Amino acid sequence: MRQGLRFSFVLLCLLSFGGCSSTEDAPDPNATVSGFCGNWAKAACSSAVVLACSGAEKVNAELTDSCVMSQRVFCEGLLPAKGYSSQKASQCLSAVQNAYKDARLTAAEIATVRHRGDPCNHLIKGTQAKGESCASDDDCNTLQNYLCVFKSGQGSCEIPTLVENGDPCSAAGAACNTGYYCGVDEACVKSKDVGKACNADFECATGLVCDPDSEKCVARVSAESCTQDADCTTNVCDIPVNSESGRCVSAITLSASTGICEDLR
Repeated sequence: MRQGLRFSFVLLCLLSFGGCSSTEDAPDPNATVSGFCGNWAKAACSSAVVLACSGAEKVNAELTDSCVMSQRVFCEGLLPAKGYSSQKASQCLSAVQNAYKDARLTAAEIATVRHRGDPCNHLIKGTQAKGESCASDDDCNTLQNYLCVFKSGQGSCEIPTLVENGDPCSAAGAACNTGYYCGVDEACVKSKDVGKACNADFECATGLVCDPDSEKCVARVSAESCTQDADCTTNVCDIPVNSESGRCVSAITLSASTGICEDLR
């Protein structure tokens, strides 16, 4: 009886299209950069995004396909030439989908989908080992959660551990919260605002630099003429289509005139 059931199952598999296989044998859809970026593009090109960026009255397959093609190229440009791994790709793709679903991007979402910030900063096995110098997360083995932790303007590959504001940050992997930095007394102190005395750029808040003449924190550029997100204290620079500069804002609602939409249509 048992042999007959086994024979029937094998016969069914042979007659079925493609045969029978376990889910473990299914190919990884994110195994290559091309595959991953194709899925990134599909996640980004929600109906809301396609409608907003195209300016059309109704979404259709042609508009969606165009968005996917453009966003795929954008995604490929975000990744380095070597070191990609799909080990944590699904977390990144989920974040991309959630960010774009309402066609409005907050500062945190822009960090993820435009600059491959958390959780999309865990896709590369960098060449630098634990404790070695780095300039960006991709220099480290992000697959094992090593990231580039900066102290006194110098980065090293560590598994970061966030410490409370004001607490010691002397440990190798100790990292301060956003808006704070590891000070000379090796404690997390608040980043300095405009007009505060400084010795180096890393002491100043986002969008500010330490002016070498006055030795005070000053704005990189006017909030009305930013050219990149890093120019803004909000970490968001809204640049219109066909413009080289824009203005600092807290979030961007996508529309046909929004510069971000140029690679979403």
